[in-house]
Amino acid sequence: MRFKIILGGLLLWSAATMAQDSVLYIVDSVEATNGLEQLTPDKIALINIVKSPTLQAQYGAKAANGIMYIETKPFARRRYNRLFTSLSPAFEAAIKKYGDDSKFQYILDGTKIDDNSVNMLAALERKNITSLVVVDGDALKKTYDVKDRKVGVIITSK
Repeated sequence: MRFKIILGGLLLWSAATMAQDSVLYIVDSVEATNGLEQLTPDKIALINIVKSPTLQAQYGAKAANGIMYIETKPFARRRYNRLFTSLSPAFEAAIKKYGDDSKFQYILDGTKIDDNSVNMLAALERKNITSLVVVDGDALKKTYDVKDRKVGVIITSK
């Protein structure tokens, strides 16, 4: 019985602390006030937790305890496709030819990126990319033994 009372007290203290120390949630560049319970882990590509005076100045008191930036996989894919298009005319041409990147095989620092590890691409920033080379399906098959993709995107990072 005593254990339940202590546990209940801890739970109440924890809930009060969480409410007091809540962060501002930004999902896909939009402030989120509700609906976070529908955001399942398999939909998330990237989470960044940031706290700075600059953000507090931008968002006001809502950001006093920090901001949690969340990017969903579709949003992250659009963002890194824009980044890669700006870095490589060949990537832009391949996107135009195929309509999207579903026929592409990304290779980051020698590692094949599959659908489950797309968050590695979401974490890339322009300043961390040393090179981005686009290769055709034949070169992709010969060098990386990838047979079911039309385009290879070879990315080297710092």
